[in-house]
Amino acid sequence: MATTNPSNLPGPPVEPSQAQGAQIPLHSFTIPDFPPAARALKALTLTSDIKVDEYQDQLSKAFKIPDSIPTGIESLTLELFSLGYPPGFLSKLAERLPNLKSVVIYSQLFGGISKESQADAVEFFQLLPGLRALHLLDVFARPGFFTEAARWLKYNTDDAPGHARRGLMFLEVNYTFRHEDEDFMSQIQASELPALIGPGLISCSFNVAAPEDASEDEQDPSMVQNQGKSKEGVMAFNKTLSSGLVKALTEENEEHPRGLRALNSTLFTFTGEQLGRVLKTQKNVMVLNVTMEVESGEKSKKELLSALEGCASLEQVEVVAHPSLQFFMEVCLVKRYCLDTCAFPRRQQLPVVIIGQHLADITRRCRTLALV
Repeated sequence: MATTNPSNLPGPPVEPSQAQGAQIPLHSFTIPDFPPAARALKALTLTSDIKVDEYQDQLSKAFKIPDSIPTGIESLTLELFSLGYPPGFLSKLAERLPNLKSVVIYSQLFGGISKESQADAVEFFQLLPGLRALHLLDVFARPGFFTEAARWLKYNTDDAPGHARRGLMFLEVNYTFRHEDEDFMSQIQASELPALIGPGLISCSFNVAAPEDASEDEQDPSMVQNQGKSKEGVMAFNKTLSSGLVKALTEENEEHPRGLRALNSTLFTFTGEQLGRVLKTQKNVMVLNVTMEVESGEKSKKELLSALEGCASLEQVEVVAHPSLQFFMEVCLVKRYCLDTCAFPRRQQLPVVIIGQHLADITRRCRTLALV
């Protein structure tokens, strides 16, 4: 059973000299000194515990990153730094941690609220040539940040000192949908995110997720304001914003991934034609999660199945249906009847509608694909 009581932790306590990870809550941007016993640390988590009404003042105060921070740390997690960091903090942190291979950034405006802090956040990635995995979880930024940072996250053979790098192998961008915020989607720099895609990626994710179930606090202002409104489902970007992602994943882009094995693009909506173009290039994907625009009738199903046929290594597929405006109107008019009997046939109808045309062909070509 899980426990938060240190006296009830399973197994014997770990000696400080053998600890592999540490988490430090920060009340300011002063990181405490590390004892000699911590020099074997491989993972470090810094969590902001700065009070909201003190955050702005802390950004203008002097910061401290001790020389004693273990340089062998390979994984860094930065949590809840809502308004970013003082200019110079991130670049100094990168200098102190030259062996970082993985960075997780969670719930914050990473580039901060000033041009100086944004430039420092870009320099942070420039100073990490060995970075191979980047996880951006509910991370927002001012316009231009992702485009500027992308240069330092991809394969680079520049001869200038510190410029050459292999680039990312793992990229995860995830947003938790906020039903109470009507402007939520507009705060995401959708047109810039595809710039993060580079040739070395084997896993690429642009995902939107529903918020986790939580007990509803009647005193929560958002609960009072949105009482009676549905909080089910998520929203994806319209197909008009997907062209940049399609280009980044196909041969139209010289930096498109060459060995992609896992693709999650549910934050963006693909048309059947766009999905077909992506999978024509990324035919070796094994795990696929996509949002696809669907029309009534058979056309969308045929486009989907035709696109999947060329991916012989597929093992897992998830397709989120995004009804077109016309289809949505039809569904509203005929309610459940169209949805149940016309657009998405029941399982017992599949042999008549699909298998005779495409499904048998897919299972023959994608021998590892499990059907449920």
